[in-house]
Amino acid sequence: MDKWKVLSSKMLFDHPFIRLRVDRIRREDTGEEMDYYVLVSPVETVATVAVTDDGMALLTRQYRHPLGKVIYDLPAGRIEPGEDPALAAKRELAEETGCRASRWEKLGYYMPYPGGLLSGTHLYLARDIEENPLGQHLDPHEYLEVIRRPFQDVLRGVLDGEYVDGALKMGVLLAAFRLGVVKTDEGKV
Repeated sequence: MDKWKVLSSKMLFDHPFIRLRVDRIRREDTGEEMDYYVLVSPVETVATVAVTDDGMALLTRQYRHPLGKVIYDLPAGRIEPGEDPALAAKRELAEETGCRASRWEKLGYYMPYPGGLLSGTHLYLARDIEENPLGQHLDPHEYLEVIRRPFQDVLRGVLDGEYVDGALKMGVLLAAFRLGVVKTDEGKV
């Protein structure tokens, strides 16, 4: 299974927001060749599970055009070229929610669709939340509202399939373990 070789690679579409590449690959043990199409994001992203001292999770609610509807997601955004992911998470939390946090933990990193999309998301947990007197600082054409929900309700919503955003689901599940909301049995999940 691990004997694949890239024979050629060609960029079919190149835009600052998305690229489409086709690779000609060959399985070395059988000689089978095929074209493999990959969406390549030129940037990675961050998403933050922000939980207040009274157990409220800060979610964002905004229109997502590919779905054609308004959804809940986490304060999130692109990492600028050369920017440290942790700093990007802090920047995005402040811009989107008008809040800042004094306690930060990295929850992990995941790739939502490694079979066809070359892009990943760094997940963070933010606590000790305080309001920024300057409020939100949204990007042009960014329209969202901040929703405060009890973390336990958000976790239940994730488990019940209420949310569609992958970063929200993954982040909340990881945060639940980090916060001790969900415990493992003798170190086993």
